Amino acid sequence: MKNFWTALSVQRRVIFALILRETRTRYGKTRLGHLWALFEPLAHMLTFAAIFSFMGRSSPLGGSVALLVLTGLFPYALFSNTATQLMNAVSANRVLLSYPHVTPFDVMAARMILEVLTQVVVFTFVLFILAVQGLWDMRIDNILELITVVFVCAGLGAGFGLINAVLTFKFPSYAQTFGILMRPMYFMSGIFFVASYMSTSIQNILYYNPVAHLIEWFRSAMYEGYESSFLDKKYLVTFTITVLFFGLLLLRLVRHKIRQQ
Repeated sequence: MKNFWTALSVQRRVIFALILRETRTRYGKTRLGHLWALFEPLAHMLTFAAIFSFMGRSSPLGGSVALLVLTGLFPYALFSNTATQLMNAVSANRVLLSYPHVTPFDVMAARMILEVLTQVVVFTFVLFILAVQGLWDMRIDNILELITVVFVCAGLGAGFGLINAVLTFKFPSYAQTFGILMRPMYFMSGIFFVASYMSTSIQNILYYNPVAHLIEWFRSAMYEGYESSFLDKKYLVTFTITVLFFGLLLLRLVRHKIRQQ
């Protein structure tokens, strides 16, 4: 038992050190690097909010269009960025894997933790801006549900990221393929529309997209009085656990080959 706690303590220190390294590598040592993490989602939200306002569109859930776009962008970005960051974790940290205490799981865990923290900070900051501008009434329907969705988003992104990392290790060109597959997801997951308000035929197609369920769950937790008729929590959670399980299994099967390469 003592050996277990010692190993756990070492792994905790390794992951913390990797998080610090990832922070410096990704955002640099200047404040401008960190500001970019805030600017990118803010620019996306303002651009589409301005387009929809110009077209005369209003939010079907009430409130501002900016809030509608933000509540779609956040779960999508958390899933997508986590999956992408984990996919590239091995290639970006190949030198560190030569150290005995650093494992492929450690570098992926560090990236996942950093991505979740970054996205939550960005979301909170942008939400604060909306509140200051009078575009959000500072009410959240169910904060516990909101936190739960964040964990499910991170889990789904991590599951896909683990699988992507193994596939990229075996087939390096797969990274570009995944990027291509994610482009239509940006417009088909419900960021700019509400899935439960779509026609039955469209909902039947969207149903198999887990990200669409993530966004609907997030909005159900965010908006007071909104209960999504499209959302299937059982399907989403089962899908997430399955993907995460297979991702961890694949990583375990190839972890020694990754370290040896």
